[in-house]
Amino acid sequence: MQGRTVDAFVRGLLASHSSVHENGMRMGVTLLNSVEWREMFAGLDALLRYAAGDRLKEGAPVSVTRAPRYVPDGYDPERRWLIGHQLFFALVQGVIVGINCYLERREDPDADAAIRVATAFMRSSASAIKFTSDFGPVDYEARIRTAMAPPSVRAGFSGLQTRDHAHLVGLFGRVRAAAAEVGPGPAGDAFEEFVEATVTAYEAHKFICARFGGEVLPSLRMAAASRGRTTQSGVSALRQLMRSRLFALGKGGGDST
Repeated sequence: MQGRTVDAFVRGLLASHSSVHENGMRMGVTLLNSVEWREMFAGLDALLRYAAGDRLKEGAPVSVTRAPRYVPDGYDPERRWLIGHQLFFALVQGVIVGINCYLERREDPDADAAIRVATAFMRSSASAIKFTSDFGPVDYEARIRTAMAPPSVRAGFSGLQTRDHAHLVGLFGRVRAAAAEVGPGPAGDAFEEFVEATVTAYEAHKFICARFGGEVLPSLRMAAASRGRTTQSGVSALRQLMRSRLFALGKGGGDST
């Protein structure tokens, strides 16, 4: 990353975190505990520490900020859905940055620090997707799901179709190969932590999918692809997706339910 690209990335990251914090204070949270609330900002914290020369050997600070309480007067599902996704996609870019830093410097004795940055962003994304969906299932069906279907957007719209997500998935095989090449040691341990953080992120997606009817209903993407004929639930499809992603990372298709 160079010049304007770095500037745009950092500005977007800071703006999305600021908006989410403001929204959290205004509306509160019900799905995140205090640890998950702090973890949502841990990726940004890790990146700033890494840029300042911290090798992240001691992990994240142990202090925990109490999660804001639910505020009925601030209830706004559409706003929460919008800014939560803005943060989520900025966090995906953060994961990519961490992985790329590792791939460029994997021979460095402190290369594991870059993987720890990617891991922190991945854990932040798990909290962010829960934050994004922290409103009533009835409001999701009435106010959110309809806005993600034609004519508002193209049929089959999904965040899985973004270029950033596709690029991240493409990096999974490369980072696995690099970790295997380096072998046991700090970088190998950091890679295992990244894999576990990836599991946590997919589990958060499954949790939200189930919360909004995905144990029974297909996702919008699946429904459009099958022209309404699929009988596979959204949660079942996410389980298959998680297995394929973990396979790319070298973790043998395990799935917790």
